[in-house]
Order: sequence, then structure tokens, then C-alpha cells
Amino acid sequence: MSLPICSICAKTKVLCSKCESKLQKGEISELEVDISKLLYELGDGEIGFERAIDTQNFIIILTDKKNIGKIIGKGGDNIRHLSNTLGKQIRVIGTGDLEEILYDFVAPAKVKSVNKVYKTDGSITKRVKIDKRDKKKLRMDLNEIEKLIRSLTDEDIEIVYS
Repeated sequence: MSLPICSICAKTKVLCSKCESKLQKGEISELEVDISKLLYELGDGEIGFERAIDTQNFIIILTDKKNIGKIIGKGGDNIRHLSNTLGKQIRVIGTGDLEEILYDFVAPAKVKSVNKVYKTDGSITKRVKIDKRDKKKLRMDLNEIEKLIRSLTDEDIEIVYS
């Protein structure tokens, strides 16, 4: 189990000096601290996650693929509890390579293709084509998706409809 804060802090709900320092430096967010405490309580210390991102419409929890089911919980109980406590919808996404993250972020919209675009300045951009008929299925603005994926993968991407 891996949480942004140590298990003692998650259990006692009081941050130690090391975790407090991580929070002050911006290495972890207040949201990640809150989710860590909630997940520790819900899963008796057996549920972990890597990062949490607060968007306009919902909270994204990034975790290992093996933890997705644990975070959701039996019958969706855990995710419902998190959503009610935090006041926003929760979306759980498994970490992996760029393409896996892309598919998870735009779901239920369909990704038609992911291509490398070689620019004249020598940089490489990944162009993601999404079916224009799936425009209404996206839960976030394209610019917001691009920004989030860039922050997670350090890769330059461009999402377009086709």
C-alpha cells in the first residue's frame, strides 16, 4: 500500500513533521492528505494511490491498476463514500504508459489514433484523434485534458477531433 503520506499519519489523522514538510513544499496537496486518510480508514490500510487531481467537475485519483477495484469498493461503496465526503464526483484512473492514461481520461469517448508529429524545431508532439461524434461524451474540456496529461507524463500532446 502506497499513500502520499505515511501510514501513521493516515491512521492517526495528524501529520508528522516529514509529511507536514511535504505539504508545505507543495510535494503533496491537502486533497491528497484528505483522500489518504479516508482510504486508510475505508480499506484498513490496504488501499493506496499515487496522486489526486482536483478538476472543475470532479476529482481524479491516479493509482496502480491493481488498486482500482479496491478504491471503488464492493458495489461502489468506497467511491460513493469518497464522493459524498469530498463533495465531487470521483474518477479513478490506473497509471501506465501515455496511451493507457489517454484512453482512461477520454473514456467513454473513443480514441481513433495516437500519432507522433515531428515539428520543425525538432520537438515531438503526440496527436490524439478523437471521433467528433464523441464530443459530447467527454467529461472535460480538451485543453484541460491536455494540461493534465502533460503534467502527469511530461509529454507534449495535442487532442483533436476527426
